[in-house]
Amino acid sequence: RLVKMDKDNVVAQNAVFVESMLKERKAFRLREEFMLVPKSMNTLPPKPCHVRGGEMPAEIAKKLGLEIKHPDPSVVAQLNSTLKEQHKTPKQKYEEPMTTQQEIGWLTQEYANQFKDRKQYGLKGNPITKYAEKYVVDMGRNPFQRKPPIA
Repeated sequence: RLVKMDKDNVVAQNAVFVESMLKERKAFRLREEFMLVPKSMNTLPPKPCHVRGGEMPAEIAKKLGLEIKHPDPSVVAQLNSTLKEQHKTPKQKYEEPMTTQQEIGWLTQEYANQFKDRKQYGLKGNPITKYAEKYVVDMGRNPFQRKPPIA
């Protein structure tokens, strides 16, 4: 119900504010489940003066609050699986192509195996390759190679 509020009545304004805050609080809920997403994780390396021999000493890590006392094994396992998932190709992640652009090369490996048994024939000699072979025999070096610097 809408009540016309007097601008000078501070008590009524406060009551409306409290009521709206209670409604907002009902809509909010504390989210306790989290996902580790490596793409959105921001990490900052330690300062170079804090690192000795590639490792940060324990006393400096403790001062900076970077020390992990007892990591939860389930969190470590979840992070490792998420990191492994990030490095998979789309063919390893999905059974079917997810976009029309993926459809273009999705089945290339199956078709490529059909042509592996074919014999490979090299190009027959043409005038340029014959010239290069004769040049190597006569001069002792490739004609397309850069000339050695003048001494």
